[in-house]
Amino acid sequence: MNLNLLRTFAAVAENQSFSRAAESIHVSQPAVSRAVRELEEQLDIPLVERGRRQIRLTEAGAALFAHARAIFALEQAALADIRGRRDIEHGSLTMGASKMIQAYLLPELISRFTDLYPGVEVRILSDNTEAIERRLLAYEPDIAFVEAPIHDSRVELTFWRDDELVILAAPHHPVGIRRDVEPATLTRERWILREEGSGTRAITERLLREAGVEVQRMLEVGSNGALVQSVAAGLGIAMVSVEAARDQIALGSVRVVKLQGETLSRPLYRARLHSRPASPTTQAFEALVEAGLSRHKPHGGRQH
Repeated sequence: MNLNLLRTFAAVAENQSFSRAAESIHVSQPAVSRAVRELEEQLDIPLVERGRRQIRLTEAGAALFAHARAIFALEQAALADIRGRRDIEHGSLTMGASKMIQAYLLPELISRFTDLYPGVEVRILSDNTEAIERRLLAYEPDIAFVEAPIHDSRVELTFWRDDELVILAAPHHPVGIRRDVEPATLTRERWILREEGSGTRAITERLLREAGVEVQRMLEVGSNGALVQSVAAGLGIAMVSVEAARDQIALGSVRVVKLQGETLSRPLYRARLHSRPASPTTQAFEALVEAGLSRHKPHGGRQH
């Protein structure tokens, strides 16, 4: 397969237009049309449905576009790897991270890394855990940090650190006043949960189910910050990483509620693709992560 033709086709698929694709890759529109037709002839299958104002990918075209994105992402990774081997001081590092990890756990590591390698360009892709998994498999980040295991043989998954979880309530909330409650009490309360696909949402539902707490009423929010603020406003109770609530706990705007007989924690993971060799910049960041692991080894007691 001619990669130049594939690159042109990918531009058409990305822009959903022959004219916009031509502008993006700085060639004429007729040249773009010829390239796509030639690729279709080579593969002996239609890739694009041509309309008056827009184009649509056929099923084969959509599949090829997904492969093309992975191919060209790997191409960029190879270039970054080689450049990094020449001079790590001017490489790049793209990290994927769940929203909680990006907001509360990575900043200190990134600060230390950029102090050591000020010339390295760092980019962070932040989304919920489910979306970060998809982006990792699409070769977007060099390395990812997630709140739940990724069950895919293409991914190398490594324990990173423990994350303590807490149940929060407003100080004036009946549950917040009691501090130490039974599962039946929590079943009657409104729970504030993250969106579907969030690692925090998944672990909350799992741990509550295991503890015998049934969520009958809920309010859904899109970030841990919104979750903690909603608790402080008295809208309900929630389970969240203690890292996301340290300031509010210290200020007294929320209180930690003890669920009888339960110690809540979960492992966090770092992940990268087996098929994507770690660049020198990735290796340097992983070494920094490893240096801090001794402070976050799995502790005794119940682990989730």
